[in-house]
Formats: sequence, structure tokens, C-alpha cells
Amino acid sequence: MRIVSLAPTQTEIIAALNCENHLLGVTENCDYPEHIEGRATFGSWWAPDLPGVMEEKPDLVCTFGKHQEELAAILQEEGLQVYHSDPRTVKASLQTIEDIAVLLDCEKTALSLLQELHERLTEVAETLAAHSPVNRPKVLRIMNWKPLISVGPGSFQHDVIELAGGRNVMSDGMEPYMVCVPELIIQRDPQAIFFCEQHLLEVLPGDSRWQRVNAVREGKIFLFDCGLTCRSGPRIVDMVEGLASGLHPELFPARNRRS
Repeated sequence: MRIVSLAPTQTEIIAALNCENHLLGVTENCDYPEHIEGRATFGSWWAPDLPGVMEEKPDLVCTFGKHQEELAAILQEEGLQVYHSDPRTVKASLQTIEDIAVLLDCEKTALSLLQELHERLTEVAETLAAHSPVNRPKVLRIMNWKPLISVGPGSFQHDVIELAGGRNVMSDGMEPYMVCVPELIIQRDPQAIFFCEQHLLEVLPGDSRWQRVNAVREGKIFLFDCGLTCRSGPRIVDMVEGLASGLHPELFPARNRRS
């Protein structure tokens, strides 16, 4: 099967299923695993080269997220087989792995992979349940700094926060991803903040407004690789484990990802 993956998440899944030899091409943003780089590229995740994809006539095109819904429809109208996913939870993210495995006829590989991922999630859940933290920390996920964008219910990152033993400070948000008023966030006083933009490690402690926030005062600010925070492939479980260790280092000392 000749596959074009137009999203880093789907590329990671295909590689995790040991089917990267089927990849005809990817996007310039597909950077994991490392040996994926060097393949033909069809633009970026944000602006894929659709004419190039159509010219190659692959057997399957994999797309991802709300941003790529329209282009997925365009490719389908051109007669191409398209697999599109936009998971809203960690469970749905793992279902995507199973769906792609069925398309690629590698269910046995997926079964082993998914069993391991589910077992790791269960371990985190059981550890948290055994200690029953009375007050789980309020957590802010910063997607973008200017404007300040965070996550709400309906985003897999909201689910990651909950599974890691935290409470999303924007759990009452009306959208999965939303622009927030900084003053409102500061007023809600998150106890932990995580992001994937390194400059925020200096920006937050250096801002007089944010210095009033518990997370900044206590140094509970965490930097994670974008491949963990922004993608819902197999490494989404790494993200749950890493955030859990940041929020509850006494329970998960071996996986502490504090920056």
C-alpha cells in the first residue's frame, strides 16, 4: 500500500505499527521517529501540497485535526481513499491506532502496542486512585502565548490533564481550543502550568502579573516537547506519564519531567 501522511500524528502511528515502508511521502513537520525524515515531502501540515498528492495517486492519504477536515474532503472528491481523525480524548486517540492498523492489515502489531499503552494508563490511574489526592492541582495548558490560547473539554489535552491527576483550569471553556483573557487565568491561580515553548520558562517568572500565580511562585512550570503535547499518537501515553510525574512527583518519581 502506498501511503501519504499529511500529519505528524498519523506518521508516528504508521511508524509505530512498523509500516513506515508503506510511506510514499509525509509533510515537512513529520519529524518522529527520526528515520522518517528524508522521505518525499508534500508541503507542511498547515499547508499540504494537494496537487502533488493527487499527482502521485496514493492508495491512502492520512489527515488529522479540524484544520485538515476540508482538505480531506477535497481529496475524497478526487477519488482518493482518505483516513481522517480528530480525537477528543486519549481513548479516542488509541482508537485511531486501531483504525489505521485495520486499514494497513497489521492488527496483530496494533494489539501488542495497544495492550502496552493501555497497561501504562491503567498503572497511572491505579496509582492515583490508591492515594486519592483530595485536591488535585489546577492545571493550565498554554498552547500559544500571544494571544493566550488554552484547551477546554473536547480536546485530547484536556483529557491528558484529567488522566494525569490534575484539574483543567479552563474546564468550563466552551471550545476545545480557545483564546483566554490572561487576567481571568491569573485570577483562577493555576497550581501548575505546562507548555512546549521554551521561552516561557523565562517569560512567566519575569512577568509581574504572572509572578502572583501559584504555579510560577512554586516553580511548577513544565516544558514538554511539542511531539508529546500537540500530537495524539502513541506518545500521548508518555505525555500522561510525564505530566503525572510533574503534578505528583511523590507518586511518580522515576518519570519526573519538571523543567
